[in-house]
Amino acid sequence: MKILKKISIVIISVLLVSILAYNIYNFICIKVLKKDMTEVFNYSILEVVSGSMEPTIHIGDIIIIDTKEKYFNVDDIITFRDKDNVLVTHRITVIKDGIITTKGDNNNAIDDEPITEDMVVGKYVTKINNGGRILASFKSPLTLIMIFIIGLGICVYKSLDKKGDLILTPEEQEFEEFLRYKKHRKKKKQQEEKTKK
Repeated sequence: MKILKKISIVIISVLLVSILAYNIYNFICIKVLKKDMTEVFNYSILEVVSGSMEPTIHIGDIIIIDTKEKYFNVDDIITFRDKDNVLVTHRITVIKDGIITTKGDNNNAIDDEPITEDMVVGKYVTKINNGGRILASFKSPLTLIMIFIIGLGICVYKSLDKKGDLILTPEEQEFEEFLRYKKHRKKKKQQEEKTKK
């Protein structure tokens, strides 16, 4: 049971630190460096705000794209910057002489402007259904504080036994006993000195 508690504490701690670190990194990239997306280990997380790729990708989904992928085939889903510098995620319909034609799965016609490979930001890897809500909640400072407080509470709860005492390893118990013994000896020595006077 103690091993399970320790494992759950480690998992919760790693999760909380990861969420906090990602949010700080995301804040710096978007607010300070004025980037429109955050990249971690050559991957970027984007929220879908258009229904042009339905039913494959829905509004509110989160997509993960590989920003280092440079090889594309027909039927690959890619994210690129259009002529207005807006990020668009569509499917490749034709590749010819470095010119890529794309189309949204939900659109009747191909995109007006073909793109070049240097306009491609990344290749679609996977999606998280309705992940936009989750991502939005993690951007709220109040949510982060609540997650931290709840996580800290769970860690403290998992660290206590039924009496409310801290669960200690055998080494920690030995050290605690040593400190008690040392304190007891000091107190006894003080009492002996008082009686001698």
